[in-house]
Amino acid sequence: MRFFSVLVTLAAGAALAVPSSAAAQAYPARPIRVISEYGAGAGGDIFFRPLAAQLAAATGQQWIVENRPGAGAFLAVEAAMRAPADGYTVLLASQNVPVTRRYLSRSKPIDPNADLTPIAALWRTTLVIASHPSFPAKSLKELIAYARANPGKVSFGTSGIGTQAHFAGASFAVLTGATLLHVPYSNNRQVLEAVTGDVPVVINIVSPVVPHVRSGRLRPLAVAGYKRLEILPDVPAVSEIVPKFEPPPTWSGLFGPAGLPREIVARLNAAVARAVATPEMRAKGAADGFELIGNTPEEFTAQLKRDIEVAGRLFKAANIQPLD
Repeated sequence: MRFFSVLVTLAAGAALAVPSSAAAQAYPARPIRVISEYGAGAGGDIFFRPLAAQLAAATGQQWIVENRPGAGAFLAVEAAMRAPADGYTVLLASQNVPVTRRYLSRSKPIDPNADLTPIAALWRTTLVIASHPSFPAKSLKELIAYARANPGKVSFGTSGIGTQAHFAGASFAVLTGATLLHVPYSNNRQVLEAVTGDVPVVINIVSPVVPHVRSGRLRPLAVAGYKRLEILPDVPAVSEIVPKFEPPPTWSGLFGPAGLPREIVARLNAAVARAVATPEMRAKGAADGFELIGNTPEEFTAQLKRDIEVAGRLFKAANIQPLD
């Protein structure tokens, strides 16, 4: 009887395994919800919408975006962490919470490789340093010289304290000896509207800056990345003038809740790789100043570790204090 009991147990276990395997093979069987840290109409939201269409084509299911901005992107991350780890809820997030929050806030630290499941980095954006046309300095070298000659009288606007633009400006000031006054705003639109004679310099991601450059409202001084951009080929990288400058991490990626099965991670990652490689997305990325990535989960995990180290160095060098 005991032998028969063992056989029955093993048979039952095998029967349970078959539906589970079949379910994994059928994934996804329904639409995928994307909890996004970006507000509707924000740069990241606008760029993700056509990418979501490509992801839908790659998976055979619709990708439904749920905008959940607020609390420095923590609202979206927290919602994704509470979701079931079944592959039907994913998180669209920038580096804000996974990387920089640990230095900016003493409360509720997030470990992206433990509290979430990295799927893939989607794209990298680049910051641009630009000035109002009335500002005397017409190049980055002239900005450095002017700020040194007028300590504390040159202000630069960003979309907030502890943002990547704040990192870039503070690091730039430390490396060059240029005394700059940081003026934080609540979003990209506000800071771009505020660039006048009083706040003559702005540091912002490239996509919303370019239209103002083309209209003549802003003058680009430098790209705060490792290389020049195709969209602004005549604008030098900061590192060409300040060799020790280290660009802050500025990207967006997909995560799942902690414990997302490897098979589902692999399927989502394959969909991302296919979506970012389409000619439509490549052309849009080049036109908007987004560098498409689509790396593997392992590469994304390693990238997160490196970016956390970079952010730590920038925080220390710039003497940025936690907000709480």
